[in-house]
Amino acid sequence: MDDTDLMLKKLGRKTMFNITDEEMPALREQYEVFMSHVQALDEIDTEGVEPLAFPYVVETTFLREDEPNHVISTEDALKNCKTVQRNQIRVPKVVG
Repeated sequence: MDDTDLMLKKLGRKTMFNITDEEMPALREQYEVFMSHVQALDEIDTEGVEPLAFPYVVETTFLREDEPNHVISTEDALKNCKTVQRNQIRVPKVVG
């Protein structure tokens, strides 16, 4: 067993997967394909390219300005609630 197999076994244990010796050749092959993709990405020249948090620019001109035009009082908002506690709607516990 070489270093890559040991690393994959260790990673499997950390992620709660029991990798058998029979599964190791297929996993090793998938790992090598993945690493070839990573190597291809490493070869892309990104000099002078600004990092992006999202792959393309999204125009949001369709959103309106958030300007309140009809505000009701807390009392009016809570008047139809069955149970109110400290000016908040009290709901039954749903997780035990």
